[in-house]
Amino acid sequence: MITDKFSIREQNETLVLNTIIHHPAISRAAISQVTGLNKASTSEIVKKLLDDSLVLETGAGNSTSSGGRKPILLELNKEAGCSLSIDLGYDYITSILTNLNGELIAEYKETGRTINKETVVERIKEIVTKFEHHYSKRTFELIGITIAVHGIVHDNQILFTPYSNLDDIDLTKELEELLHVPIFLENEANLSALGEKAFTTMKQNIVSISIHSGIGAGILINGELYHGNRGQGGEIGHMIIQPFGIKCPCGNEGCMEQYCSELAVLESYRYQTNNPELGLKDLAAGYLNGEKLEVELVIKTASYLAVGLNNLIVHFDPELVILNATLFEELPFLLTLIQEKMVSEFAKSVPLELSNIGKEATLLGGTVVNLQAFFHIPNLNFLQLNKH
Repeated sequence: MITDKFSIREQNETLVLNTIIHHPAISRAAISQVTGLNKASTSEIVKKLLDDSLVLETGAGNSTSSGGRKPILLELNKEAGCSLSIDLGYDYITSILTNLNGELIAEYKETGRTINKETVVERIKEIVTKFEHHYSKRTFELIGITIAVHGIVHDNQILFTPYSNLDDIDLTKELEELLHVPIFLENEANLSALGEKAFTTMKQNIVSISIHSGIGAGILINGELYHGNRGQGGEIGHMIIQPFGIKCPCGNEGCMEQYCSELAVLESYRYQTNNPELGLKDLAAGYLNGEKLEVELVIKTASYLAVGLNNLIVHFDPELVILNATLFEELPFLLTLIQEKMVSEFAKSVPLELSNIGKEATLLGGTVVNLQAFFHIPNLNFLQLNKH
């Protein structure tokens, strides 16, 4: 139990700020009612938040039925700083800059450039520079940078990346020394789960499946990310679904992502057709036309995904599973095929839904990490504020 007076004061400041964030245009009296703090303490804390430029007075509200002075309303000073999220993909980089309310200010994307330990710091520096004119004149400037890693992350360090060598460097240390901004590293699928929770659902026990070059699961249990002992919780792409199968960069054989990741499906399709130019649209067209090769590949992909999803559901019993992948955009019939193959009572009881925010979920999850760290507030939820 925390009894230190200064710590209790900080907790109360966080409580008041959290109330203002989730109840925009709120009066001091209403804050006192919501938090249970007395009016004097509430007014003192609000004054500090105003002095710190974290909140703003936005005008007068309605007076009570008995008359009297109209209350002054308060809200978060959302333009006081910026959050930057960066997704380091297999062959792409995407990034968004938001204000302190999670609203988009600017975005940047590039494709066709791979990232490695020799180039990653300079690339991130270039991205920060591109956004500098948006944040440099704000009170808090850039409050944090969260970087989505397609690999295993533990204690803000990269332990393993299957398609790059980023685990060979201390990226957090190098970037913080260079940019003088808090740096947060997190697994891409974990961030996707945080983004979904904060911007699309009020459910507390969800699994968000990201299927791109690899396959990962962000697992939320009672609203908290499940990392496992060494950050490997949710690495379902390395679940063996085909014993003695295709060799995986992780060292195993028959890993799930070697059979039904977007990269694996494309590589298999191009190999079988001997045509390196074909894409998912071609696969979809062939399936709909009843072409034998395409039909067999799509059904096999659905079968492998159903096995992995069934295993995950049996292990974690979530309220909801969210699927996030270009595969489902280009192959819209894939979800139905998967559902048809999930016949157990365990699996059928859990809804499977496609993400409404797609790849943006990862970047918005990065926004959540930055803002929660800056405000010292866990479980921020912008769905309540209609900010998605």
